[in-house]
Amino acid sequence: MLFEDLVRAVRDCPFFHGMPPDEQMSLVRLGGVDVQSVGGVLFRPGEVPAALYLVLDGVVEICREESQEVGLQPVAYIGAGSTISEAKVLTGTALNSMAHFPEGGTTLQWPRPVLLRQLYSSRDFALHYLQSLARRLEGTVANLGAYSGSNLRGKLEHFDLPAILQTVVESGATGVLEVNDQDGNTFGAIHTRDKMIGRILCGNLSGPEAFLEILNSPPKLGTFRFSTLSSPGETDQYLPVQPLLFEAARIQDEFAHFADTVPETAYLRPAAGHLVWNSESDSDLVEQIWHQLSAQPCGWGLLAEMLPFSRGQIGLAVRDMLLAGVITVDRPYEVGSSDQALGA
Repeated sequence: MLFEDLVRAVRDCPFFHGMPPDEQMSLVRLGGVDVQSVGGVLFRPGEVPAALYLVLDGVVEICREESQEVGLQPVAYIGAGSTISEAKVLTGTALNSMAHFPEGGTTLQWPRPVLLRQLYSSRDFALHYLQSLARRLEGTVANLGAYSGSNLRGKLEHFDLPAILQTVVESGATGVLEVNDQDGNTFGAIHTRDKMIGRILCGNLSGPEAFLEILNSPPKLGTFRFSTLSSPGETDQYLPVQPLLFEAARIQDEFAHFADTVPETAYLRPAAGHLVWNSESDSDLVEQIWHQLSAQPCGWGLLAEMLPFSRGQIGLAVRDMLLAGVITVDRPYEVGSSDQALGA
């Protein structure tokens, strides 16, 4: 990269914002550009921080071991314009996370001895560094920093979509997480504001149903992109992200079992001339499925295209209706959950 490009990257970085221009240029001269290939690792748990990193290109996935049983799991994503290990590079405390580039990337790095020497020699730099750390502690600098436009994007096959969403929501940023298919067409969009979920769209779905469809049925070879916005999409309802993620995870687990048991093309039809339904399952969805199958027997995959509900919700409603015996399937698939089964 050109020297001017590196100076611009430092100037635009929230952590270095407001630093005197001569200090910014000095900082660039002291740093080194490092290009990482796909899967390149910046650091691993237990290592002493070797440098301060400014992400120039790509997305860094931060993984942490919450328990020995599950091992390292993604907990955050950091895009271009953000710095990594600002505090620990000073203290020398061992790192408890792994940072790597799932799709490769580029950083501007300052080795720990170089950074410490600059802090000792430059009062202006040391004061600015201290103030930036203090602002972070006060919570006045969003975790996503200057994320905008193309700064946080990648392929869904390399990233964990729930972790991406949780990262952008917890940052408090106002923006939109877009999910696109492999041709670049919009599959769905989730708006965020003040650590809450706002407007959600996916095809003809909206709200929680659209959320479930985006999380549980993302497009194969799809991509994601988070963009900051000056104002959120219009909505009169904001929702916390955790309950939505928990519900999506529950439905995904149960739906995966059902989809492995009953193919989406398996022919479904009513088992009687009228619907009798006393279950706790969504009666409105059950009635819509019943009336649709009464008019046109078909598979649950086609139902998912016709009804305004997510594939997961429709699949589980069909499962419950099969278990209750109110609809039948044309072949002897065994439909069941963890505690019950039915030969249809």
